Amino acid sequence: MAELEIDRISALPEETKVSILSRLPITDAIRTSVLSHSWCRLWTLLPGFHAYVQLNNRVPGPSLENVAHILSSLRGPIRHFSLDCFIRYDKRSCLQHFLDLIFQKDGLWNLSLHCTGTMTRVKFPSFCSLKDLDLHFIRISLPSDFGGFDQLTSLKLHSVSISQPDVQSLIDGSKKLTSIELFFEQIKLPKGFAFNEQFLPLAFNCPLLKYLSFEFGGENNVKPRIVHAPCLERAHVTAGTESDSPREELIWVGAAALEFMADMAHISHLSLNFELLKCLSQVDVPHTLRVHFQQLRCLKLIGQIRYIDRRMFKVLCCLLSSMPFLENLELQSHEPWRLQQEERLNEFDRVPLNEYKKKEDGYLCLDQTLRTVAISMKNLRGLEDIMWMIHFILLNANVLELIKITYSIDDKVKSRLLENLCEVEKASAHAQVIFCNDNSS
Repeated sequence: MAELEIDRISALPEETKVSILSRLPITDAIRTSVLSHSWCRLWTLLPGFHAYVQLNNRVPGPSLENVAHILSSLRGPIRHFSLDCFIRYDKRSCLQHFLDLIFQKDGLWNLSLHCTGTMTRVKFPSFCSLKDLDLHFIRISLPSDFGGFDQLTSLKLHSVSISQPDVQSLIDGSKKLTSIELFFEQIKLPKGFAFNEQFLPLAFNCPLLKYLSFEFGGENNVKPRIVHAPCLERAHVTAGTESDSPREELIWVGAAALEFMADMAHISHLSLNFELLKCLSQVDVPHTLRVHFQQLRCLKLIGQIRYIDRRMFKVLCCLLSSMPFLENLELQSHEPWRLQQEERLNEFDRVPLNEYKKKEDGYLCLDQTLRTVAISMKNLRGLEDIMWMIHFILLNANVLELIKITYSIDDKVKSRLLENLCEVEKASAHAQVIFCNDNSS
């Protein structure tokens, strides 16, 4: 007689089957209830789920109404909840309802809400076990008795609207924070605070903080200061200014960013965007940059720009002078949404030849430590406007080993660029320049 076929999957322990279901999209996990009696309600033991809800959504997923039903049906503590959704005006209350349902079950560790459409107002419950908080395009307020998130290690607020006292309470009440990313849509003023061209202070007293990302800009002037962050290793400081921003705004952002950078002289990695470099070029950087980044090993410049003009070049030289042990320089240029002809670098703003020729006094990092340069661009034509920078580095970097240029669109200019580079004198006999076509971009 043939042996009966054994259903080994159904024979697995309940914990193992729940672990398998947790790796499926929530709709697929629920569909397993039709497999057999033993799988009927297993999905209700899931520790949480991710829901993707958009208008005209082609990806199978629950509706906002179904999300509420699923949250109510889960029997155990909800550890993880992630929602990527489009919020219509008539659905504004759904997020608050979700948070209240999760709070009732207690035990939340990870919360991610990425919303588009109508900016929704939510009042945050005091999730005592929360470890990771990631919010996008939401109006946030904290309860009056908010005592902090004792277990919070990662905080990401992108395009959020929040009051200055609330964001300060959020940071002060989370002493285990190791990573903070802040990009405000709006900072609401404290009661009784008259703006009158004053700044809104924001202090970072974070003994375990290792990574900090902050963007200047928005409707109000937020002036951050690092009070205590001895473990800080990496910082990403950017400006959200526009090309037509008033000069007064650029000057304020540049001055505030200089003070902020002076608080982080002990970091090893610093990332700036080209918009911030433009703001710094509006202030007297040689006299106001009084910090030396003795521990800095990597400087990264990113953003949607095709050139660096002579004012920005002076800022860059100032930064190089303040980073004596820099080993790696990265430039990552994003393709602008709309590139207009007037955005091209004019002759007056070009860096003159005598500015980037070999410097007799040099820079300590170029003399002794800078070994690699990585340049990433979508369109190689943009490289022509910053070719002088490659010349400058090749002429002055004595121990340089590699300049790697990664691109995705050739535009039939690579041969001309190669000929140009072959004519450049090199300070380092070991320096190589290579081009890499990245077709995945």
